[in-house]
Amino acid sequence: MLACLRCGKGKNTVNFSRHKKGSSGAGGNWALRAPIHKRIQYANLHVYEGKKYCTKCLRVVKKALPVQKPVEAGATQITPAVA
Repeated sequence: MLACLRCGKGKNTVNFSRHKKGSSGAGGNWALRAPIHKRIQYANLHVYEGKKYCTKCLRVVKKALPVQKPVEAGATQITPAVA
C-alpha cells in the first residue's frame, strides 16, 4: 500500500513538461511547444514501527509517543507515592 497510514497521502498524477513552452519566433507558438505528459508523484513514505508514514506525519507521531529509557540492571525503579 503506497499511502500514509495517518493522513492517506499517496501517489498523485500531475502534468509534466521538460522545458517551457515555445517561443513566438518563426512557425508560431506551436512549432517549439514542449510535449506535456502525465507524471506520477509518490509521497515520501517512511516505515516506522512497521507502519508507513509520510514525512510530515512521522514528525507528529514521533513527537507524540513518549521515549522510554531502558532501566539499568543495578538500578531500582522508584514509583511516586499517590496520597
